[in-house]
Amino acid sequence: MRFTSRAPFALWCEAVVGFICKDFFVTEQDMAGVDGKTSAYLRSLNRKGFFEANPGETLLLAGENRLKADKVLLKGLGRKEELSLDMFLDRAAEVAMSVRSISVHNFVVKIPMLFGVDQYPKQIRKTVQKMMPPFVATEKEGDGCLITAIFSVDRAGLESIEEIESSLKAYFTKIVPFSLVSEPLTKAEKI
Repeated sequence: MRFTSRAPFALWCEAVVGFICKDFFVTEQDMAGVDGKTSAYLRSLNRKGFFEANPGETLLLAGENRLKADKVLLKGLGRKEELSLDMFLDRAAEVAMSVRSISVHNFVVKIPMLFGVDQYPKQIRKTVQKMMPPFVATEKEGDGCLITAIFSVDRAGLESIEEIESSLKAYFTKIVPFSLVSEPLTKAEKI
């Protein structure tokens, strides 16, 4: 597992995973960490009524050489004002099962800050804990595959990453062999 503040579209992986609130479709920064062209395509799909980001709605797209990933998997969250942490975590668990079902072993997840800076460390920790069990089950079954999960978080998440890391280490150590890496904030991000 790795934590970074870099955008998912800039990272090499098999799939980019993101979450979209129904009422934030036109806001570039809330487009699940995809690039500008993919964001424009998503807005077009939204205008046509094809993907409205309703709660639990899932969209799988090809990366089409715009991203460094082959696939883009997006999960609708519904309206932000109606969203609770538990509802978000349910969507995170669902999208993890989708990622696992398409045999992806190397993915980047954009964890949006939905509930404020104070709640963000808890949201990050619980999201990781909800998303990794399908892959942990695979490891226990003994297929021996290496899973690389990169979590793209806002700067506020990296500022409190030590707290999150220690909690996740305590949680996963007895379950499955894993390593946890956090990319430090760059000088520009610290300012």
